[in-house]
Amino acid sequence: MITACLIGVSGFGNVHYQDLVRAVERGEVRLLGATVINQEEEAEKCQHLRSIGCEIFTDFTQMLAHFHGQCDICFIPTGIPLHTPMTLAALRAGAHVFVEKPAAATIQDVLAMRACAEETGRFVAVGFQTMYAHETFWMKRAILEQQIGKLQSIKCYALWPRLDNYYARNGWAGRLQIHGAWVLDSPFSNAVSHQLNMLCFLAGSELTRSATLRSVEAELYRGHVIESTDTACIRVTTETDVPLYFYVTHCSVQQAGPEIIVRGERGSIHWTTGRVAITRGDGTHEEMDCDTGLNLRDRLMQHLYRKVADPQSFVCDLDIAGAHVLCVNGAHESSPIHQLEPTLLQRFEESGSIKTVIEGIDDVIQQAFTQEKLFSELGVPWARAGRVVSLANYTHFPAAES
Repeated sequence: MITACLIGVSGFGNVHYQDLVRAVERGEVRLLGATVINQEEEAEKCQHLRSIGCEIFTDFTQMLAHFHGQCDICFIPTGIPLHTPMTLAALRAGAHVFVEKPAAATIQDVLAMRACAEETGRFVAVGFQTMYAHETFWMKRAILEQQIGKLQSIKCYALWPRLDNYYARNGWAGRLQIHGAWVLDSPFSNAVSHQLNMLCFLAGSELTRSATLRSVEAELYRGHVIESTDTACIRVTTETDVPLYFYVTHCSVQQAGPEIIVRGERGSIHWTTGRVAITRGDGTHEEMDCDTGLNLRDRLMQHLYRKVADPQSFVCDLDIAGAHVLCVNGAHESSPIHQLEPTLLQRFEESGSIKTVIEGIDDVIQQAFTQEKLFSELGVPWARAGRVVSLANYTHFPAAES
C-alpha cells in the first residue's frame, strides 16, 4: 500500500484531498499526515482525516521530519511560490513528490528540483492531468506515425473570462513576484497551462517526451488591474521548425475553448476538453471521448502508484513540465506587459464582482488562431511585437541575471 502526506486541503488542495480520500476508501493509500494551516476553517476535513488515522500538522517541515523515510509520495497542491521549497524539502525527507502545475515559476527552480530528485533517487511528478489521458497518447502516436502527414503546426486558443474576485482568491494570483520570489502567474502558467504543456508534448519527437524548444516570441497585455498579464499570444518554435501558437485571454466577452488543432500536410487533429477527432491522410476519420473528471484524476493516481514501484513507468516529470516553464520564462523575456488604454476596456458588474473586457478581443483571438499569426502581425492597432528569445542553453530567468 502506498503511504502519502498532503500539504494543504483548501483551494485546489481540495482536489488532492478528494483524490486521496477516494484512494484511502479503496485501500490503495494510507494517508500518514496532512498539513492544514487553517484548521478552524477546514474543521470537517480535519475531523475526517483524523478518523482515517491521519495526523494533522500546522507546519509542513514538522510533518516531513515526523515521517522522514516513511512517506512514499508527498502531495503539494500549494501556490506557485511554494512549489520549489516544499518539493526540495519533501525529496530530502525521502518522499517522491506530486506537485501541482506549473512545476515552478522559473527554469532555475526546475533545474534545482531535478538535481535534488536525482541526488535523492526520487521522482517529481507534476499535476498536468491531461498528460495521463488516453486521448493524449492517441494523438501523440498519430502524429509520430504521420497519420496526418508531416507536422505543420499546433495551435490553441482559450477565451476564459475571469472576474476581479479571481485575482482576490489568494495572495499570489496575478502577481509577478512576492517578497522577491518569482511567481509569473498568468493564464498560460496557470488556468490554461495544461494546454500549453500539451502543445509542447504533442510536438515532441519521442512518445513520452516534449519537444526541444528553440525560441519564443510573445506579446503580453493586461486589462485587469494586476501586475502580470491576462491576455497573450505566443509563438514557440521547436528545434524541428514546428511552430506552436497559443492565444489566451481572461478579458473576453464569451467563454470558449480551450481548443487545439494539430495541422499536418495531409490531415489534422481537433481536440476539445470533451472530444478529440483525427482526420487522416488516407481519408479516414475517427473520434474519441476525452478522459475527464474523477476518472482522469484516478488514472493520474494509478500512474503515481506504478511509478513508486517501477522507475520506468510514465509520469509527467520535470523534463516534460520544464518545457512549459521554458515557454513561460521565454514569453516574459520576449515582451513587457502592456497595460491597455482605458478606452479599450469595459468594466462592469457581474455575479457580485467586476468583469473586464478588452474591446474586440474575442474576434482578434479567433482571427489570430485561424491565420496562425500574432496580434501585431494582424495589424491590431494596440498590439506591440515582442522580440524573439532563444531558448538554447536557457537556464536562468531572467537571462540577464545569469
